Amino acid sequence: MQRCPHCGATLPADSHYCGQCGLPVYGARPHEPTERADAGARSPGPTLDSTRQAGSVPPGPYQATTPAGADPYEATRYATPPHGIGPETGEPARGDLFTPPPPPLSSFEYPPLYPVPPGSRNQPPPQRRPLMLIGVVVVVVVLVVGGVVAAVNLLHLGQGQPQLRVSSAYHVGSLPAGATGTSLQVSGQQFASDSQVSFYLDGQSLPGVSAKTDDNGALKVNLSVTSGWKLGQHTLTAADASNNRVQQGVTVVIVPQGQAHTPGPNGAPSDDASFKIAFTASNGSSTQSGTFTVTGHPDPAGGTVCASYADGMQDDGQPHTLSGVTSSGIRYQETLVATCQGTYRGGKIIYKEIYSQDQVVFQTSLGNVTCSAAPHTAQADGSFVDATHVKGTLSGPAYSYSCDNGNSSQTQAVTGTWEGQLLA
Repeated sequence: MQRCPHCGATLPADSHYCGQCGLPVYGARPHEPTERADAGARSPGPTLDSTRQAGSVPPGPYQATTPAGADPYEATRYATPPHGIGPETGEPARGDLFTPPPPPLSSFEYPPLYPVPPGSRNQPPPQRRPLMLIGVVVVVVVLVVGGVVAAVNLLHLGQGQPQLRVSSAYHVGSLPAGATGTSLQVSGQQFASDSQVSFYLDGQSLPGVSAKTDDNGALKVNLSVTSGWKLGQHTLTAADASNNRVQQGVTVVIVPQGQAHTPGPNGAPSDDASFKIAFTASNGSSTQSGTFTVTGHPDPAGGTVCASYADGMQDDGQPHTLSGVTSSGIRYQETLVATCQGTYRGGKIIYKEIYSQDQVVFQTSLGNVTCSAAPHTAQADGSFVDATHVKGTLSGPAYSYSCDNGNSSQTQAVTGTWEGQLLA
């Protein structure tokens, strides 16, 4: 085993440089540091006298005998032989102390930093496949396979998967809407050709609803919304006789009749519509005519209802004076203040007329008599029987009058009917 003469590190055989400190080895023996004859600072020795003659001191084992007057160090230039030249070689030293012997021309190489097993020094290193290249190849393969699968899926979706489209005259936001009595316009494509198609609402079959595709697998059909369609959002899908199903359904909204601008029952105006109805009310012996004014509001508020009468009375919260003659021939003037409270929704009118003031002045032969009634309310309810006609009932509670002459009177409860027609 060979050691570095500088740092003492263990070196492989035939090493020229130390793998630990990097200095040249020059063939020094194990554990022998290389010494120069002029390294007196490290290895003190006898001082050489430059005037002494050759032969005055017995030559050492590495000194050549020189004639008198010659340079005693001419043969070796140093008192000790250069590295690699020992007594056993019998060769004079040549060259400079720090000049390493030249390596063989055909086999020179830098010393390895680790032991080299015998017999393997001149063998080429094993070939290793770069791990990064392997990773890149794997990624490329994955991307290619994924792209092919995605392309196949897109091709399938674009060419073989049935699709639906739904349109409607009514909407809730951007969604097509419908109500009982309306229909949804449905179109489809990429079904089997000449095939019956069934429709499903939230996965449940719609009974009695089907359509047939043409030669190209397309269809068009109007789906009538019935009372069996529950209110709210639903997903509409379809499938043909070959079980080709729509994978991504269409969201539709079913609303009460009158909402989303759909017609009310019997074709009545929608809840958000504004319109007028001319009416005639009868409570037995007397009749009264007027106009209901309906003002529409966005869903789900519905409309509000107020009334005006042919005799000039209005429920606008302002005083209105009416004149008349009683059955006994006594003239009177009646001042009324009334407000309206009413709703229209789903083709039905509910109207209330609230009297906050009702005062009558009778002109008798004995002078005027003033009578005041307690606050009271009259109500009229009605529904559209078709798209333009309304029929309903009216009612009013009994109330009393108190007069300034000490008398009082009681009115009877009122019941009656009324009919109306939608004004263009």
